[in-house]
Amino acid sequence: MKVLAIDTSSAICSVAVIDGKQILSENHDHDMREHSTALMPMVKKTLEDAKLTLDDLDMLACGIGPGSFTGIRIGIATIKAFNDTKGTPAIGINSLEAQAYTVMMESGVEDCKILSMIDARNDNAYFAVYRMHEGNLTVFKNPEVTNLSEIPQYINFQEKVYIVGDVELERIETYLVAERSQEYAQGKEVKDYKYVKPSETMAEAIAFAAQNKFRLGIRGDSNTLSPMYLRKPQAERNLIGLKDDAIRVSKMTQSDYEWIIINYKLFPNLWEVKEFIDDRDTNYSEFLIARQNEDIVGFIAIKKVFDELEVVNIVTRADKRQQGIGSNLLSYIIRKYADIRKINLEVGEHNIVAKNLYCEFGFRPVGRRENYYKDHDDAILMSL
Repeated sequence: MKVLAIDTSSAICSVAVIDGKQILSENHDHDMREHSTALMPMVKKTLEDAKLTLDDLDMLACGIGPGSFTGIRIGIATIKAFNDTKGTPAIGINSLEAQAYTVMMESGVEDCKILSMIDARNDNAYFAVYRMHEGNLTVFKNPEVTNLSEIPQYINFQEKVYIVGDVELERIETYLVAERSQEYAQGKEVKDYKYVKPSETMAEAIAFAAQNKFRLGIRGDSNTLSPMYLRKPQAERNLIGLKDDAIRVSKMTQSDYEWIIINYKLFPNLWEVKEFIDDRDTNYSEFLIARQNEDIVGFIAIKKVFDELEVVNIVTRADKRQQGIGSNLLSYIIRKYADIRKINLEVGEHNIVAKNLYCEFGFRPVGRRENYYKDHDDAILMSL
């Protein structure tokens, strides 16, 4: 598979073309101020070096951040234009996942966790945790921005941990040692961790990540490409007085339940309000809510049966979509029930966004229910 990937989200603009496991060509530019003018000539040269044209490509990919707000837009706009012109599948890869792929490329590691971080200043970091198993990289903790002291709680050291990013190890090592020691004191068999210096250029990693996603059935086009902004620009945060927009997950209380019923129109989903009430009142499901700045922004219903867990429903508030709320709810469940044998869910066959999200977390199709939904869409059964 021939993949063209570009990255304009970081200080070094880079372009790469790969075919399978082979890097056909790569070019980069160190001047961050010149991304907008350097990119297209660089794309042209990279394709020429690989003896290819846009018509020869099987997939397009670009970095979507976190990173430079202006740079991210340049890369996405370019790939969108190529996709609209040629119809070639296109996908965005976030910078944290790209860094995790550099660990795979350099170390060839298997069966481990990878903590990927990008410095967000003031002792904060953009971070995500990925799990490598049998050659596949899946999300364990979705991308978020938080204080360095809070990050180790999302890892667990029952597998070897690789740490990659521009956050120096000494700034977080005290917290890592404390978390690992606590797990050891609980009688758990803990593994080592190793720091890996990130690659200066990300285009090759983005290309390999996109190729792997395509193999797993994750598809995209110009409509699904959008920047990953884990927090609003500081000027906007100052303007609206926003101090902490982190998403917190907790058990649904009675007052939460009553508020959702009153404001149910804010949560469009396949359930009518009566179905929601019946499920809650019969204790069929356990409900958890996502809260942001004290506002309820989503909820998830789950049911545990013996050694399996079913995700019955997952809902994001209509005005809060594309902000990682569904990812946070799903990530919380996966971490909380890390020892369970299997997690099951179902999704509409044509709900591409949701299917891609579940694939990112490692869910794979296992069955189908025809005409399952009210709009006669088939349900795809997926398991992790």
